[in-house]
Amino acid sequence: MHNNLLYRKIFITAVLTFFCLGHPDGLGIGTVLAAFTMGKVVGIIGTYIDKFFYFKTHKTLKKTDKEIK
Repeated sequence: MHNNLLYRKIFITAVLTFFCLGHPDGLGIGTVLAAFTMGKVVGIIGTYIDKFFYFKTHKTLKKTDKEIK
């Protein structure tokens, strides 16, 4: 299901580029490769950063220690 959505987004981008510009200018192999690989790379980097940092949201920072336990 996830790959189907990715292909649909690439297709929509190509169609919109063609209709707005009249030709697929700027939509090359680099754009397609970036669309396939960028999400995975960001996920790997995020996992690596999570090993060194602990992120909290505003809501968890507002709670006291008694409310968390």
